[in-house]
Amino acid sequence: MTSRRDRNIGTLVRKTPVVAGLAGAVLALAGCSSIGLGGGSTPAELALACPKVSIIGGLHEVTEFRPGGRDMTDVASRAALTDYSGNCEYDSRGVTVNVKVDLLAERGPAMQGNSAAYRYFVAVMAPGHEDPVQKAVYDVSVTFPANAARAAGTDEVAVTIPVGKDVNAKDWQVVLGFQLTPEQLAFNRTVFNR
Repeated sequence: MTSRRDRNIGTLVRKTPVVAGLAGAVLALAGCSSIGLGGGSTPAELALACPKVSIIGGLHEVTEFRPGGRDMTDVASRAALTDYSGNCEYDSRGVTVNVKVDLLAERGPAMQGNSAAYRYFVAVMAPGHEDPVQKAVYDVSVTFPANAARAAGTDEVAVTIPVGKDVNAKDWQVVLGFQLTPEQLAFNRTVFNR
């Protein structure tokens, strides 16, 4: 089960904030922060580790083109998942992973208006499974200030993994990425050679 903390920051417009500028044609993933256990101090609490969190390469960036366009002059906007941070907490429901996701957005030469919309997902992977056991997709829109090429923000989600309160979730994974259309995925494969 995932939940989200609603707030509005900076130039992001919607229930949950996000996004800022891309620096260059291909933005490499910024140094991803680690997720740490939320303050346990007994040996039993310290033995319970957080699930691994990661941004999926090739799904960390999205490029929006104007309809019918595929050339760099047809780019309406671009966005990237650049970093994350957070912690996890064990309780009787299992482990809750609190993740703050940083996104960047940049206007393209073909952008009409001052806003752009993106979708990203948060998925939970059980040990030894290739398909997610849980996935949620979030819509994010960005409004660029007048005469600004970039906007920035952070989105917050909480993912609860229903394992026993004494079961270590260290082998579970929480993965993030943009929810791409087939065309966007094909474009990313050409750009990132995947």
